[in-house]
Amino acid sequence: MKSMHRLRVGLIGLASVFLLVMLATIFVHMAGGDQPSANEAAAANAAAPSDPLAELGVAPGNPEQADPADTPAPTKAKPRPATH
Repeated sequence: MKSMHRLRVGLIGLASVFLLVMLATIFVHMAGGDQPSANEAAAANAAAPSDPLAELGVAPGNPEQADPADTPAPTKAKPRPATH
């Protein structure tokens, strides 16, 4: 009997917390707290680079790459000894 009472109290507590969180989410959403204003979104889109890897010069096949003579030649890897 005592365990059923504890279980019921626990489930009612969980349900009440869930309902409070859902109500708070609805009120925040209705107030517009989730969405940035149109001006902020436009400024973020204008400031964001179109391809950040290409701007850093690390994208493969980047047309703005330096001369091949400036880049170091690849070195051959030494084979590792077999371990068993």
